[in-house]
Amino acid sequence: MFESLVITLREGVEAALVVGIILTYLAKTGRATLNRWVYWGLGAAIIASFAFAIVLQALNIDPENEYLEGTLLGTAGILVASLVVWMWRVSKSIKTDVEKKLGTIVTGESLRNQGLGLLGFTFIMVFREGAETVLFLMGATLGRFDLLSFIGGAIGVGLAVFFAIFFIRGSLRINLSRFFAVTSIVLLVLAVKLILGGLHEFAEVGLIPLTPWMMAFIGFFVRDNTSTVILIVLLLAPLLVILWDARSREITPATEGETAVERRKRLAVRRQAQVWRLSLGVASLFIVATMGGVALAGTSLTDPEPIPVTAVNGAAEVPIAGLVEGKLAKYVFNADGVDVRFLVVRYADGSVSTALDACQICGAKGYGQEGEMSICKNCNAPIAMDTIGQGGGCNPLPLTASLENDTIVVTVEELTQAKPNFE
Repeated sequence: MFESLVITLREGVEAALVVGIILTYLAKTGRATLNRWVYWGLGAAIIASFAFAIVLQALNIDPENEYLEGTLLGTAGILVASLVVWMWRVSKSIKTDVEKKLGTIVTGESLRNQGLGLLGFTFIMVFREGAETVLFLMGATLGRFDLLSFIGGAIGVGLAVFFAIFFIRGSLRINLSRFFAVTSIVLLVLAVKLILGGLHEFAEVGLIPLTPWMMAFIGFFVRDNTSTVILIVLLLAPLLVILWDARSREITPATEGETAVERRKRLAVRRQAQVWRLSLGVASLFIVATMGGVALAGTSLTDPEPIPVTAVNGAAEVPIAGLVEGKLAKYVFNADGVDVRFLVVRYADGSVSTALDACQICGAKGYGQEGEMSICKNCNAPIAMDTIGQGGGCNPLPLTASLENDTIVVTVEELTQAKPNFE
């Protein structure tokens, strides 16, 4: 339940932050009539996310789909980067002439084209988060989405929606230029994170050639804990701007000749703004505490100690009886002074898979296990247990073995040939 809550909360807040910035901009520049296009894009993305989940379940598609995740991440990253470029391009107009209210979002475009652009942008951003949420939830629950997982996911989505509402309403009475100076940086960091995530997914399947140190660098930024910390910083940055700017505007001066009715209205507006800011602060602190607790808890990665094996009649033998179902086991064989590590996993149907504790991208950094997934210790790539031994991308390199009398047999010749991967 808690895992589902954190997944939907993390993905939902990321979408809420971007959509909230768009709606705040439209409200403060007199273009609130375009809000409906944003809401249409939001609604279409939510429907598409549910449809995506249904299709995955119906077709029994592997949730760890690097091609899909890479495409979604890369597309969203490019779109966010383009939004940042546009914001910088019009920032001078915002700073010098806010009162005139920008007539268009992009100079020369009709309102309809602006609306379609907003609809498309919102759809891609929210659908990416929705699709990722579906993939993460299916990976975390192995497709068995029970009632508690549903409740946790619903709570996470609800909190993200509340954050979006409080964020938009709480940011309406702040300095626009300061707000966009900070949020443009927030969006740029988010764009870089998304693009790095896309590169990581494509590198996993060998579409993009990357060196081990590049994979390690990118892997650091895309791993769950780091992504959570980045999102917390992105969330807090505009929040602090809103609260700081509101602090300097807390006392609203009375206008000359103000009537009693005008005074009550002025004070009511101020109280309402205070309520929205307080709600935003409380919601943000709760979200930060929830996600921060997960980040501070660290990873649950386990790295089994390699068990030494020796050769008997030209082969190393591993008894199946010593293997725990679904758990990664490691063994090491000394081949002419070089320790060659290999992995063995036993499945529920009694079958086994073997592979080297190394891959063609990250080298011999090896693998650990987190939940039901094996994890590359260099780039944090998740590897489905049932793909061990298939090779390719960041999957462990194949290792040929045979099964004889409930014993896994790996020839010395096979292990010796694997020496270059560990030298």
